[in-house]
Formats: sequence, C-alpha cells, structure tokens
Amino acid sequence: MTNYSDKQRVDIAKNEYDDYKEGEPVYIDDRNTKIGYVSKVVNDKKTGEQAFIITDGNPKIQKPSEVNNVTVLYQGSTSPEKIGSQAGEVRRDWWDNNKQILNNIEKSYKKPNTIFDPTKQMKSSAETLNNAMEKYSNARFDVYGHSQASSNAQYALGALDSKDKLNRVNGAFLYQGPNAYCMMTEKQRKRVAQLKDRIFNFVDEKDIVPIGYRHTDWNIKLSHVGMLIFIDSKKTGMIDQHMWGGYQFKNGNLQVTKESLVQFQQAKHAYNMLIMREQVKNLEQLKKKFTASGGGLSSGEQIYLDDSQALAVVSHASSEFETAMLSVVIVYQTGIQNAEKLWTETLTDARSIGTDLSEGEIKSALAEGGCTEQSIVTGPVNEYKEKINKAQKIAEKFQQLVQEIRSKINELVQRDKELANQLKGLVS
Repeated sequence: MTNYSDKQRVDIAKNEYDDYKEGEPVYIDDRNTKIGYVSKVVNDKKTGEQAFIITDGNPKIQKPSEVNNVTVLYQGSTSPEKIGSQAGEVRRDWWDNNKQILNNIEKSYKKPNTIFDPTKQMKSSAETLNNAMEKYSNARFDVYGHSQASSNAQYALGALDSKDKLNRVNGAFLYQGPNAYCMMTEKQRKRVAQLKDRIFNFVDEKDIVPIGYRHTDWNIKLSHVGMLIFIDSKKTGMIDQHMWGGYQFKNGNLQVTKESLVQFQQAKHAYNMLIMREQVKNLEQLKKKFTASGGGLSSGEQIYLDDSQALAVVSHASSEFETAMLSVVIVYQTGIQNAEKLWTETLTDARSIGTDLSEGEIKSALAEGGCTEQSIVTGPVNEYKEKINKAQKIAEKFQQLVQEIRSKINELVQRDKELANQLKGLVS
C-alpha cells in the first residue's frame, strides 16, 4: 500500500488504456515506479467490460494467499475513432452501455427517487471485483476508473457482497465518469455510503461526460457515490478535457475548487491514517515471519524492522504536515489578499472624502493616523511570505528524511539476499 501523489494516481489510471498481457509489470514515472504485475486481463466480449487486475508480486511465482495489495483498473469506453478496427467494442461501449447510462441519468433529474436498471457492463464489473477479492482474500484493494469505467467502478463498489470485502477497500480513485447512483439498489447505496470517505470521485465540470451530479440550469443536486471532488481546471479541447487535459498539479497535488478543498484534504488525511495502520500491520506480520523461521531476530532483521517502523511513522507525519501546511498557506494567502484589499478600500474611501486633496496629501493624512501601505500591506505581506517559506522548508526536510530512511532500508535489503527472499512484497 503506497501513498502516491495525486499526479501519480492519475498516471496509474491512464494505464487502463494500455495494452497489457498477463505477467507484465506496470509502471509510472517514466518506468521508475513499479505498481505491480498484471495477474489477469478481463475482456468480456458479451458486455464490453475491460479491466486489469494488478498484484503486488509476479503472479508466476506469487501465490494468491501471499498477495497483499491489488489494483483494479477498469477501462473506459473505446474511442469512436476506432470504429473501423474495433467496431464490436465501440458498439458495446457506446450503444449498449453509454446510451443506457445517458437515458437513465436524464430521467433521474425528473425522478430522483427512481432506481433505474444498471447496464450489463456494470453488472459484469461487479462480478470482476467480487471475484478478485475472493481470490486474493488476504489483500487490500485500490480501484481506478475513468469515464464509463468510473461509473462501472461506482456500481461495483456498491455490489460488494460482504463486510470483509468492504473493509479491504483501501480507496477508489474515479475520474470523469457519469453518476451511477440512480442505477443502484437501496442496499448498494448503503454499502457505498460506508465507503464514502474512501471513494474519490473527481469531476472536471468543463468536461461534458461526467453528468448526473448537479444541473445548474435547474438548480438540482443529485445523490452520488463517494466524495465529489470538483477540479480547478483549465479549458482545453473537448477530447483533451475529458482525458485529464484540464487537470492542474502543483508539486504533485491536484488543484481543486474552493468548495472541494477542505473535504479533499480531510479525505487524504483519513487515507494516510489507513496507510500508516497497514504499514504497521505488515511490520507485525514480518516480525512473526522472521521469528518463526529462526527463533529470533537477526541484527539485520531487527534493523530492518526498526527502520521500517520509523518509515511508517515519518511517512505519515510527512503526509500530515502536507495537509497542515496547505491549510497554513491558504490562511496566509488569504491574509495577503485581505491586506491588499484593505489598502485599496482605505484609499478609495479617503479619496471620496478628500475630493479637494491631491493623492500625496491623502496618503500623508492617512499616514498621520498610522495608515500607510507599509503598515497595512508591505509589512504583513512580507511576514506572511516568510512564514510560507518556513513551512515549505520544513516540508522539504520531512520529505528528505523519508527518502533517507527508505534508501537505508533498500540498501539493507540489497545486502541481505536472504532477508529479501523472506519479504516477498510484504512492505511496498
């Protein structure tokens, strides 16, 4: 279980459109970061569902019971431009499924309490997730989907058929998909409600595809799956807008609208807490494994556990600080804006009163009362900027510490091949 950045998660989702074969590794970051290995390729010719099941270890040598983390990538609709080479897939995606989704959502605006029939692809996607969670019964799951695949994933999460499976969902990262809520039963809606804080439902409203969440013309807001995160996007072309082209990142963090910011940060905080708990749990499993094999911990094994414990704590602290720092920066940036606004309003009011005075005389009169640009704007703004810089430097130190500890652990594992064989992917 890895704490990826927002940018990395988008890159993971983009892999759903690649052409993988079973056993192939999956990478992001220009092949510098391995996500895992494709253990199964789903290509249902009847429904059009396509997906990849990705495990943390190589399926050729890793037993299902040894898998700790699974990533499910649902693939979005096949582009209509491929009608010549992939006519069947285009028809299944657009005519058999997307058309039904569109019709159901349009009707849901007028009948918000009605439950409409799900698509065949949604039902198939639900079977895929349930079957994977049964096969990898010791693993925790992350689910990704874009466009139509977002809708399929929303439905699949609601169709999980046991409490154990719900508990083993780390998170779902869904992008630019129509709202599937109107096609869920009451029982399914209750299930996704339990997962709400773990389902990140990203919507760029400049894109025409993610419909069914709200209708501004009619002042309608519909119930939805997960946390709705609205993107602070830039305007691009129609296709590019849909394919994450309007998404903007700063240091790997996705830029979201003000209405979504607090909820987004709170959700990431909760996810970080989950990561820390799972890291500690994995360390406990490692300790049991080591002591069972040798009756006690070797010096190398003890060092590994000590360093890994530190990594879990420091990684979490770093994530916590990132969230806190963002809040601090927002406060100071707001302070800067307010200071500049106050000075502008002060000058405007003074000019309206002293209509016979020159600009210099107005500012001199204000200065006698202690109101200068230096005292209202320059001084406070410099102080705010200094505090922002200090916060950013502390954040950099945290990240450096995490990297140093991770490098130390990797160095130890490289030196101790026997230890590396015992790990078998328990700590990612």
